[in-house]
Amino acid sequence: KRMAGLPPKVQTQDIWEFDGSSIVTSVSSSGPSGDVQAMVLPNTDMKYVNDIKTMDEAMGDKRLFLLINPFWRNLDSWGFNLLAPNAQKIAQKNIFDRGFGNETYALNRLSVRGEICAALKAYPYDWQMFVFLEDEYYTNVEVPILLGSSKEEPTSKQFEELINELPEFKLSKNMRQMQRVMKKK
Repeated sequence: KRMAGLPPKVQTQDIWEFDGSSIVTSVSSSGPSGDVQAMVLPNTDMKYVNDIKTMDEAMGDKRLFLLINPFWRNLDSWGFNLLAPNAQKIAQKNIFDRGFGNETYALNRLSVRGEICAALKAYPYDWQMFVFLEDEYYTNVEVPILLGSSKEEPTSKQFEELINELPEFKLSKNMRQMQRVMKKK
Protein backbone atom coordinates (compact mmCIF):
# COMPACT_ATOMS: atom_id res chain seq x y z
CA LYS A 1 0.00 0.00 0.00
CA ARG A 2 1.29 3.50 -0.87
CA MET A 3 1.40 6.25 1.70
CA ALA A 4 0.62 9.84 0.75
CA GLY A 5 3.25 12.42 1.55
CA LEU A 6 6.23 10.07 1.31
CA PRO A 7 8.94 10.81 -1.26
CA PRO A 8 8.76 8.89 -4.55
CA LYS A 9 10.87 5.82 -5.16
CA VAL A 10 13.28 6.60 -8.01
CA GLN A 11 14.89 3.83 -10.05
CA THR A 12 17.34 4.01 -12.95
CA GLN A 13 17.88 1.26 -15.47
CA ASP A 14 20.35 1.27 -18.37
CA ILE A 15 18.81 0.51 -21.74
CA TRP A 16 22.07 -0.21 -23.54
CA GLU A 17 25.18 0.15 -21.40
CA PHE A 18 27.40 1.39 -24.22
CA ASP A 19 25.47 4.54 -25.20
CA GLY A 20 24.45 6.16 -21.90
CA SER A 21 20.73 5.68 -22.46
CA SER A 22 18.50 4.84 -19.53
CA ILE A 23 15.00 4.74 -18.12
CA VAL A 24 14.38 6.75 -14.96
CA THR A 25 11.18 5.87 -13.13
CA SER A 26 9.67 7.76 -10.23
CA VAL A 27 6.95 5.81 -8.43
CA SER A 28 4.77 8.19 -6.47
CA SER A 29 3.74 7.42 -2.92
CA SER A 30 0.31 8.89 -3.69
CA GLY A 31 -0.60 6.40 -6.42
CA PRO A 32 -0.01 5.61 -10.10
CA SER A 33 -1.36 8.95 -11.35
CA GLY A 34 1.71 10.60 -9.80
CA ASP A 35 4.20 8.26 -11.45
CA VAL A 36 6.71 9.69 -13.92
CA GLN A 37 8.93 7.87 -16.38
CA ALA A 38 11.71 9.37 -18.49
CA MET A 39 13.74 7.92 -21.32
CA VAL A 40 17.12 9.64 -21.17
CA LEU A 41 19.35 9.99 -24.25
CA PRO A 42 17.61 7.59 -26.60
CA ASN A 43 19.17 7.56 -30.05
CA THR A 44 17.58 7.19 -33.46
CA ASP A 45 17.85 3.39 -33.51
CA MET A 46 14.52 1.70 -34.27
CA LYS A 47 14.65 -0.08 -30.90
CA TYR A 48 14.23 3.28 -29.15
CA VAL A 49 11.57 4.52 -31.55
CA ASN A 50 9.47 1.42 -30.90
CA ASP A 51 10.19 1.47 -27.14
CA ILE A 52 9.00 5.08 -26.96
CA LYS A 53 5.65 4.14 -28.47
CA THR A 54 5.26 1.13 -26.16
CA MET A 55 6.20 3.09 -23.02
CA ASP A 56 3.97 6.02 -23.92
CA GLU A 57 1.02 3.69 -24.42
CA ALA A 58 1.75 1.95 -21.10
CA MET A 59 1.88 5.27 -19.21
CA GLY A 60 -1.43 6.41 -20.75
CA ASP A 61 -2.91 9.89 -20.55
CA LYS A 62 -2.88 10.16 -16.75
CA ARG A 63 0.87 9.70 -16.15
CA LEU A 64 3.83 11.73 -17.36
CA PHE A 65 6.33 10.23 -19.81
CA LEU A 66 9.35 12.36 -20.76
CA LEU A 67 11.88 12.07 -23.56
CA ILE A 68 15.14 13.71 -22.62
CA ASN A 69 17.60 14.18 -25.46
CA PRO A 70 19.07 17.61 -26.23
CA PHE A 71 20.22 16.39 -29.65
CA TRP A 72 16.72 15.72 -31.00
CA ARG A 73 15.48 18.97 -32.42
CA ASN A 74 13.06 17.71 -35.07
CA LEU A 75 12.57 14.92 -37.59
CA ASP A 76 15.75 15.95 -39.41
CA SER A 77 17.68 14.43 -36.48
CA TRP A 78 17.01 11.03 -38.02
CA GLY A 79 18.87 11.51 -41.29
CA PHE A 80 18.91 8.40 -43.50
CA ASN A 81 19.62 4.88 -42.24
CA LEU A 82 20.30 2.12 -44.77
CA LEU A 83 19.28 -0.51 -42.21
CA ALA A 84 15.97 1.25 -41.46
CA PRO A 85 14.89 3.16 -44.59
CA ASN A 86 11.48 4.04 -43.08
CA ALA A 87 12.92 5.29 -39.78
CA GLN A 88 11.82 8.90 -40.34
CA LYS A 89 8.23 7.88 -41.11
CA ILE A 90 8.07 5.61 -38.07
CA ALA A 91 9.66 8.30 -35.86
CA GLN A 92 7.09 10.80 -37.15
CA LYS A 93 4.26 8.44 -36.20
CA ASN A 94 5.66 7.08 -32.90
CA ILE A 95 7.24 10.26 -31.56
CA PHE A 96 6.32 13.56 -33.19
CA ASP A 97 2.67 12.81 -33.98
CA ARG A 98 2.28 11.79 -30.32
CA GLY A 99 3.32 15.27 -29.15
CA PHE A 100 6.94 14.60 -28.23
CA GLY A 101 8.25 17.29 -30.57
CA ASN A 102 7.23 20.07 -28.17
CA GLU A 103 10.16 21.45 -26.25
CA THR A 104 9.53 21.77 -22.56
CA TYR A 105 12.93 23.16 -21.57
CA ALA A 106 15.77 24.44 -23.70
CA LEU A 107 18.63 26.87 -23.16
CA ASN A 108 20.44 28.01 -26.29
CA ARG A 109 23.54 30.18 -26.04
CA LEU A 110 24.75 32.11 -29.04
CA SER A 111 26.88 35.06 -30.03
CA VAL A 112 25.31 37.97 -31.89
CA ARG A 113 27.40 41.02 -32.83
CA GLY A 114 30.04 39.67 -30.44
CA GLU A 115 27.54 39.78 -27.56
CA ILE A 116 26.74 36.68 -25.53
CA CYS A 117 23.04 35.88 -25.84
CA ALA A 118 20.71 33.22 -24.51
CA ALA A 119 17.29 31.95 -25.50
CA LEU A 120 15.39 30.15 -22.74
CA LYS A 121 12.30 28.00 -23.32
CA ALA A 122 10.44 26.75 -20.25
CA TYR A 123 7.03 25.21 -20.87
CA PRO A 124 4.36 26.61 -21.04
CA TYR A 125 5.94 30.02 -21.67
CA ASP A 126 7.32 31.56 -24.85
CA TRP A 127 11.04 31.73 -25.57
CA GLN A 128 12.72 34.40 -23.41
CA MET A 129 15.57 36.28 -25.07
CA PHE A 130 18.54 37.64 -23.08
CA VAL A 131 21.75 39.48 -23.85
CA PHE A 132 24.58 39.77 -21.34
CA LEU A 133 26.13 43.13 -20.49
CA GLU A 134 29.44 43.33 -18.66
CA ASP A 135 29.15 44.81 -15.18
CA GLU A 136 30.59 48.30 -14.94
CA TYR A 137 32.18 47.74 -11.54
CA TYR A 138 33.21 44.08 -11.49
CA THR A 139 35.48 42.50 -14.06
CA ASN A 140 34.43 39.20 -15.62
CA VAL A 141 30.84 39.62 -14.40
CA GLU A 142 28.05 39.88 -16.92
CA VAL A 143 24.43 40.70 -16.15
CA PRO A 144 21.54 39.27 -18.21
CA ILE A 145 19.20 41.79 -19.77
CA LEU A 146 15.79 40.60 -20.96
CA LEU A 147 15.33 41.62 -24.58
CA GLY A 148 11.87 40.18 -25.14
CA SER A 149 10.10 36.96 -26.01
CA SER A 150 9.22 34.95 -29.08
CA LYS A 151 6.62 32.26 -29.81
CA GLU A 152 9.11 30.42 -32.04
CA GLU A 153 12.78 29.73 -31.35
CA PRO A 154 14.42 33.14 -31.85
CA THR A 155 16.87 33.74 -34.65
CA SER A 156 20.14 35.69 -34.59
CA LYS A 157 18.43 38.37 -36.66
CA GLN A 158 15.74 38.85 -33.98
CA PHE A 159 18.44 39.18 -31.32
CA GLU A 160 20.39 41.67 -33.43
CA GLU A 161 17.34 43.87 -34.02
CA LEU A 162 16.52 44.00 -30.29
CA ILE A 163 20.15 44.58 -29.25
CA ASN A 164 20.47 47.44 -31.74
CA GLU A 165 17.54 49.21 -30.01
CA LEU A 166 19.32 49.38 -26.63
CA PRO A 167 21.53 52.39 -25.89
CA GLU A 168 23.86 50.23 -23.75
CA PHE A 169 24.83 48.35 -26.89
CA LYS A 170 25.38 51.33 -29.18
CA LEU A 171 29.09 50.53 -29.07
CA SER A 172 30.40 47.04 -29.75
CA LYS A 173 31.65 44.97 -26.82
CA ASN A 174 35.29 45.66 -27.77
CA MET A 175 34.67 49.40 -27.94
CA ARG A 176 32.92 49.39 -24.54
CA GLN A 177 35.89 47.56 -23.03
CA MET A 178 38.34 50.06 -24.56
CA GLN A 179 36.21 52.92 -23.25
CA ARG A 180 36.37 51.52 -19.70
CA VAL A 181 40.15 51.08 -19.92
CA MET A 182 40.54 54.67 -21.11
CA LYS A 183 38.40 55.95 -18.20
CA LYS A 184 40.71 54.27 -15.70
CA LYS A 185 43.77 56.12 -17.02
